Amino acid sequence: MTTPVVSSTAMLSSALSDESKAPATRAYRTKTPFAAVHFDKAAKGRIVFLPKGAILRIIGPSPFLSGGLEVTFKKRSYNIFEIDLITRSSLIVDPLRVTTVLGPIASSV
Repeated sequence: MTTPVVSSTAMLSSALSDESKAPATRAYRTKTPFAAVHFDKAAKGRIVFLPKGAILRIIGPSPFLSGGLEVTFKKRSYNIFEIDLITRSSLIVDPLRVTTVLGPIASSV
């Protein structure tokens, strides 16, 4: 018999922040530079390279790229392919947010 498995990222994306009661945003740190597209107000796209070590916060699905995500980096929004994010970055886990969502962890000392 099989049982469904829920990934930790799915649980984190639906978690609520104590401060705003809004869904907690996922953040990633890039392991390598990779291409992204920045769209101006006229929806004209420009390809840029996000640097290694950049912290990207997911806004949601990309309105411009099929299979893409919209992220922020240095207060600007960029559109990237989800596969690039998954393969070229690491999920940043915020220990404070995890403990506020799950409750304090009891000490065994």
